[in-house]
Amino acid sequence: MGEGLACSGGLVRDGARARDIPSQPLVQAFLPRSVAKGVVGQVNRITQVAVLGALAFILMYLEVPLPSFPVYLKYDPAEIPALIATFALGPVSGIAVEVIKAVLISMFRSGAVGGSFGIFMNLLAGVSLVAVAGSYYKAEHTKAGAVKSLLLGVGGMTGVMIVANVLLTPIFYGIPRGTVVGLILPALLPFNLIKGLTSSILAYLVYKRVRVPLYELITDHAAW
Repeated sequence: MGEGLACSGGLVRDGARARDIPSQPLVQAFLPRSVAKGVVGQVNRITQVAVLGALAFILMYLEVPLPSFPVYLKYDPAEIPALIATFALGPVSGIAVEVIKAVLISMFRSGAVGGSFGIFMNLLAGVSLVAVAGSYYKAEHTKAGAVKSLLLGVGGMTGVMIVANVLLTPIFYGIPRGTVVGLILPALLPFNLIKGLTSSILAYLVYKRVRVPLYELITDHAAW
């Protein structure tokens, strides 16, 4: 892990030259080495979550209309950063990325996603995906486990969003519940599966390339 800012290891005396005095990170100058590693790791973790949350918000602008689906159902790759955070840092970090994205949406793009209800549904979809995937991946931390966790996450997200749409959409949008139920097979089910699987495949491919740098920024290899 990069050592960051360094300071002098002690006072120059007895003719010692500055280059002979070992330098150490600023944090380690005041804290025990084990504690300092933990502090630096937590700072890096928080920074990565914040950056990934901002990236997720930016990726929402890359909307792609899907043929044969209603115009309001569009694919965007905004769940990819949250999935990367989930695999690298755990499900709590993945959920935190989703929350940051939701806050940014409410500040800058609320009208484009259907107001408060749209923000809530977007957050619910992302949280259900990363929570299920991340929880399983913690239990089976392998390549096969990653694939299984993504499939379970997509399945969990799809189920949650179908139930949420049937229960909540009639209340907030005044659409008859029967109409919403009629959209399950032609729209809600295939759309959520396509969105979840596409984001999962892309996240898996990207994560393979960035996982080592992420680990190195958080702490040393021995802790993983």
